[in-house]
Amino acid sequence: MASATLRTLLQPPSQDQSTQRAVDLLNSRFTSLEQLGELEDVVLEAQNRCDGLQQKLDASRMALSSYLSETRTLAGTHVNTAQELSRSRRELSEDLSRLSEDLVSVLSNEQGTPTLLEDLETLNRNLKELESVKTYVQVVEHALSLSEKAVEDVQSSTSITPETLQPYGTLLHFVNKAQNTTSAVEDGSGRQKLHLVAFLEHLRDKTWRDVKSILYNSLSASMEDLAWPAAIDYASCAPEKRQVFETNFVKLITLQLLGRKLHQRAGFQPDEKEGLYAVEAMVQPISLRFKYHYDGKRDTNRLDKPEWYFTYILNIAHEHHLFMETVVQRLLSKSEYKQISAWDEFCLLLLPILSRKVKKAAPTLLTHASLFAHTIYQALIFDSAFVEEGFKIENTTAAGDSVGPWEGVSEVILGNPLWFNAWLQAEKKFVEDQYHDIVSASDAWAIAEEGEEEIVARDVKATNSARRIRALVDQVTDRFSPLPSSNERTQFLISVQLPILEMYQGRITSALDAFESISFAFIRAVPGALSVGLAGHEGHVNVDARNLTSGVEGVQRLCKALLSATYIHASLEAWTEEVFFLELWQDILRDPLLRKQAEGCSLLPKIPVEPSASTPSAVVAHETVFEEMISRYQKVISRAEDMSVQQVCGEIEAGLRIHFNASAGTSATANRTGSDGISLSQTLLGPIALLSSHLAFLRHTLPVVAFTSLYKRIAGRLSEHILQRQILYRGSFSKQEGTMIQAECELWVETCHTALGGVLGGGRKRVEMPWAKLLQAARLVGADGEAWDTITQATFGVQSEEDWEMTMLEVTGLAEMGREDVSRLLRRRDDSS
Repeated sequence: MASATLRTLLQPPSQDQSTQRAVDLLNSRFTSLEQLGELEDVVLEAQNRCDGLQQKLDASRMALSSYLSETRTLAGTHVNTAQELSRSRRELSEDLSRLSEDLVSVLSNEQGTPTLLEDLETLNRNLKELESVKTYVQVVEHALSLSEKAVEDVQSSTSITPETLQPYGTLLHFVNKAQNTTSAVEDGSGRQKLHLVAFLEHLRDKTWRDVKSILYNSLSASMEDLAWPAAIDYASCAPEKRQVFETNFVKLITLQLLGRKLHQRAGFQPDEKEGLYAVEAMVQPISLRFKYHYDGKRDTNRLDKPEWYFTYILNIAHEHHLFMETVVQRLLSKSEYKQISAWDEFCLLLLPILSRKVKKAAPTLLTHASLFAHTIYQALIFDSAFVEEGFKIENTTAAGDSVGPWEGVSEVILGNPLWFNAWLQAEKKFVEDQYHDIVSASDAWAIAEEGEEEIVARDVKATNSARRIRALVDQVTDRFSPLPSSNERTQFLISVQLPILEMYQGRITSALDAFESISFAFIRAVPGALSVGLAGHEGHVNVDARNLTSGVEGVQRLCKALLSATYIHASLEAWTEEVFFLELWQDILRDPLLRKQAEGCSLLPKIPVEPSASTPSAVVAHETVFEEMISRYQKVISRAEDMSVQQVCGEIEAGLRIHFNASAGTSATANRTGSDGISLSQTLLGPIALLSSHLAFLRHTLPVVAFTSLYKRIAGRLSEHILQRQILYRGSFSKQEGTMIQAECELWVETCHTALGGVLGGGRKRVEMPWAKLLQAARLVGADGEAWDTITQATFGVQSEEDWEMTMLEVTGLAEMGREDVSRLLRRRDDSS
């Protein structure tokens, strides 16, 4: 019986039963999270019970040892029981062996069960984990309670005081302490904050948002009682409603001031945009209305009507200007924010509404170039109108030591390089298409009627294409001049404006090249060359292309090129005097990046490396942004003038060859007789008529200044040509021939006087000026009687140079030729015939 009892006592404990009993005990004792605090007592109770059992085990072992000893003693005295004892020993040995196997750890035997020690170690680890969880939960519970207390205190208080925000301040301190206590943990993605710290930071931020939201809602409700966001007639509102509004407004101002101090002491900056909380609350209903009208599916939300939402915000700012400047400003003046302008702050907080709308619409507008450009243009108009309304960012909470000028809503697009370049390229393509339409129009090179458009300078005429090109460039200027950045304005200048001016200058130059290549005045005639085939007829009709460049028609083509270049040249000079382009050029000189960009553009003037040191400041100041283009157009003007002079003089000189050849013969056919009975050669009538027609056309076509310059050059060249061919290098001539020469020369001047029609002013004297030397020579060779004697005696006599010049003036009215030239001329006249 003792052996059976031992076997029963030595049976190993049942793990399943132990576990089940432990679970049942825990489930019965701990029914909520709050009862986990009693877990330690239960563990202690279990430990005491374990100790009691251990004492009983020790006592049992002692009793067993005594019992065995008594058994061995009895075995000696009872031989009959020896076998029983031997058998008992074997059983005990087997039992001991089995017990030894039960004590083997599961770490060395996968099939074994955990030992009691291992069970205790596992329970100890679980206990420590539970203690950590308990601490974690306590931290979360404490933070949540502080958060709830902070929100409840603000919600229940009638005013905002430091005591009201004390729970929130405690929460800030608690979160800071948790941040400093905990350290970053290593995980697979790098060092990150503990989730507990992240949770506490989120709770802190949410608590502040909830606190603000309570007061926001209170102020919004009081504003609705005043009919906000419609225009408010504050004086007509009920006093109690005004009192509620002002109280809620002051509470938000106080909250912001106290919150700023708390955050500064805690070294924490809330993740929020700078702005007055009270004004932000006033802007919220406006933002909701804006979203309702311009962010939904209503008809007011149209991509092609950006001016609608820009005008909406502008009208809101204008409507509430008086209310903000009087009522709200008075409330701010009683706080630490008295330096803030209420209306400017209100406008500042309205701007993000537009910025979000523009930023959302821009990606969609990229595929619609015209709408995209229209949106940018409306944004620039809004920025300008906002500034004109009186908005100044210096008077807002956004002002600081490093704050610059307000960039505007347009900066949302212009500040994005991808969007700005897309707009720039679209504008460039649009302007190029407009340019091609202008120069390809049927009336592109027709001379514009005076008074059709504004004249850029006095006595400057233009072709239709020149005026349209100027209007196109002005249109581009209007589009990019409001841009806030000098870099953006420079890109428009280099990429859009200057290339258009260059293309037009190249078009005029190409026209002059084509004219020069087919004009008889510039090349020798080649039989069968430069003929134009006219289609639409049987066979092939050849037309000499030079007929298109001869006579008045040819000069007309040159005049169109001259007027076009002159008009653009005058426009460029006018633009250089505009403040916008002067400031733009100075910005380019000052900004190293813009200087580098300008140095790579051949259409801008060359910029000195160090304008302040190696180049005199006067030279740099004299240069303008259009200096290079002015120089190019001036070359075109000079070339067109030279070609016009060459064209007119070339045709007249070609006609004079026949006349000079006829005059050199012994028989000149006379068919026209002057009033003095002198017969004029018929061969002279063609060149005279050609000069008259050319001058008459030029007088009606060109401005006075340009015509005067051309007339002087044409008359001067013809005068020199006639003087050389008909007088100086003619050889000897008779008195009658001299008289004929004088009559012909007088006829040239009379023809010019008639053709000019007094346009030069100053009477006949200005008309004769380019012909002065020829007239003097003609009057010398045609002198007769007493005049001839006076001239010869004065020239070949001993008179002084001054007396001789006076004699020339008295007899011929001119003194352009030297005494030696006159003497040689007089010797060649033969009066013997």
